[in-house]
Amino acid sequence: MCAISLYFNWQQDNAVLRKEALAITAHLDSDSARIRAVNDWVYHNKGFEKNDQYFIVSALGPTPIQVMARGGYCADKSRLVAAMLNSIGIDAGLVMISPCLYCEFIHTVVEAGYEAGRMVVDPTWDVDYPTGDGRFLGVADLAGTNRGQERVAELRHQRPGTKIGAMPAADASFENAVAINWDKNLLTRSAAVTLQLMGYQPETFFRPGLLEDPKLFLIYLLIFLSITIAAFSFLLDRGIKAMTKGAGSILVAHKRSTLTNQ
Repeated sequence: MCAISLYFNWQQDNAVLRKEALAITAHLDSDSARIRAVNDWVYHNKGFEKNDQYFIVSALGPTPIQVMARGGYCADKSRLVAAMLNSIGIDAGLVMISPCLYCEFIHTVVEAGYEAGRMVVDPTWDVDYPTGDGRFLGVADLAGTNRGQERVAELRHQRPGTKIGAMPAADASFENAVAINWDKNLLTRSAAVTLQLMGYQPETFFRPGLLEDPKLFLIYLLIFLSITIAAFSFLLDRGIKAMTKGAGSILVAHKRSTLTNQ
């Protein structure tokens, strides 16, 4: 019942996100244009300080609606961009950037699917990465190149005196960018190996929305707990019945043996 109630609450939030995203993209005719418009809107919406709001569990961070209302830092704004794009049917997920293979993550952006592939947008600095021929660059295109830094240098010339002048070069370096940190622990590494054996490429997966929407995460968690409890109750009930039946059979056999001996 908690999961059902929370689901309807999440649907209300999603309706608000969808309404705003549709208003922002109303006159645009391509996904790439819609992605850029939503990214630009989130960049200009509220401030850039870390959003300390949360829903029930503080460790899960703010919901996209809370970010929309109060703003936030890179991970918060990226969370909002991805949620708004997903609400209008555009696949999108967060990507975490690290300066080296085993370094801590220092920045978060969004990668979204558009008509020609995937493209990266950054709502903290209002950056995207066009190729000049109508296409855009995704994480795989930017990794191992200096095209990210070149784009930032270009925007600094186009926007003198604006926020992008303070953008660190590392925020546009995608050599070690990942949507899901498959090396995080034994469980994630095992999941990656399993997916590879099944013929999938884990590094191409979008980051699941439930990892960036506290309400959606709690819905899945409650459903999982419900199924686990139901399964445990079923197995426990079967076990008790089997034990009772076994005890009854032993008792009957004992009585028969006693009567025979008499």
